[in-house]
Amino acid sequence: MPNSEYQNSFFKDLIDFKLRKYITRRVASVVYLFYLIFIPITTLILTYAAYAYVREFYEQGSFQWQLVAIWIAGPILGLLALIYTRLIIELNIAVVNIAENTESKE
Repeated sequence: MPNSEYQNSFFKDLIDFKLRKYITRRVASVVYLFYLIFIPITTLILTYAAYAYVREFYEQGSFQWQLVAIWIAGPILGLLALIYTRLIIELNIAVVNIAENTESKE
């Protein structure tokens, strides 16, 4: 459990209008956790919706290759979305690290 000094510092940094303190590293893990839960659930829902659509609107026997493509492509696209999200978050953290290391010491 974070101590109250850390929480006060976070909220103090959050309303710093001169933007002297970065909160990116503190928020990045929460954002990644959200996407780590959201992307697989969305992938399952969209894959099932595509499966139901194909079964509903195509003739019997002519949709097997499409079902195989849906069940293979759906999870692969979800995994690619998760990888892309992780890369973007890491890029943001790297930019903040560069900014912190190059700012002038006052």
